[in-house]
Amino acid sequence: MAWNQCLYQYCKARGGQYLGGREDDGLLVLAWKDRPLAVDLLRINGRSGSLSYVQARIPLTLAKPYALSIGPEKVLSSGVNSVLRAVPGLAGHAALPADFGFPEVTKKRLIRSDNHSFTKLVLGSLELRNALAACPGEKLELRPGPGEEGLHLITVATASAIGGGMIDGDESWYLGDDYDTFNSSSQAETARIARQIEAAFFPRMDRFLALARAAWNAVTQWPI
Repeated sequence: MAWNQCLYQYCKARGGQYLGGREDDGLLVLAWKDRPLAVDLLRINGRSGSLSYVQARIPLTLAKPYALSIGPEKVLSSGVNSVLRAVPGLAGHAALPADFGFPEVTKKRLIRSDNHSFTKLVLGSLELRNALAACPGEKLELRPGPGEEGLHLITVATASAIGGGMIDGDESWYLGDDYDTFNSSSQAETARIARQIEAAFFPRMDRFLALARAAWNAVTQWPI
């Protein structure tokens, strides 16, 4: 996997500060609304080895604690919910996911929140709904932080692990070894790889970061 090379090329084109060596440890810090917007890989060790997920994080401050989670609906939960909806008298029951409206983007997503009415306002943002529609394989989380200052953190992450190949068949997250210019033999080869990264990786990362920015805008648009 050539995460560092892809992120480095993205930094050269989009700005920000790049930190990284040669072991897929790259971190890019961009600026958004005078706040840091950081993107890197989240590593999770499991029984089958280490798994990597792309994640972008941005802090914000809210007047009250607020938690929100939006992720792709899993196949099993989708089937269970369909059965529950068919049971007479269960409409609106707590066993079913809450209805936040805007079914064009929420119908096939799992949404959890500790503030239903505020979440409906947040999802009223057309920018956020468009960003969610452009990133069907991502999950969005907003969590309160420590202290009394109202610190919160927005995290956008890939719902599935990435590797040297593709993520869920999405070629735009391809991070194959042939992107590795650390070992390229010529300037022409380096330039070719850079063009490939710009064509495939840049648009995917643009959409990924746009979701984090849209979430920040949507949550701060209304007083909580």
